[in-house]
Amino acid sequence: MFNKINQRLKGTPPSKIVKFILIFSVTGSSCLFISDKIALYLERFAGVEQHIVIDVILVTITYQVLLLFFCFLFGEFKYVLGKYKRLKMLFSKDN
Repeated sequence: MFNKINQRLKGTPPSKIVKFILIFSVTGSSCLFISDKIALYLERFAGVEQHIVIDVILVTITYQVLLLFFCFLFGEFKYVLGKYKRLKMLFSKDN
């Protein structure tokens, strides 16, 4: 399985692959923890009822912010920022 992943990533060093696996796992775990705390705060102090739509929006926004934060901590900020810019160009393309 690791060889398939390595072929798909065009010879990316295993240390970088492990680094990204670590970044995404830490980001996902902390995202759920933090978005749950934000939802609890909104429910208690702002009077917003917890709803699935609010949870999805909170998780989406929190994940993106935390992904950038953890990529910065692990030294992969430029790489991920380049991917965000590429994605932005893809969606802003005139058809």
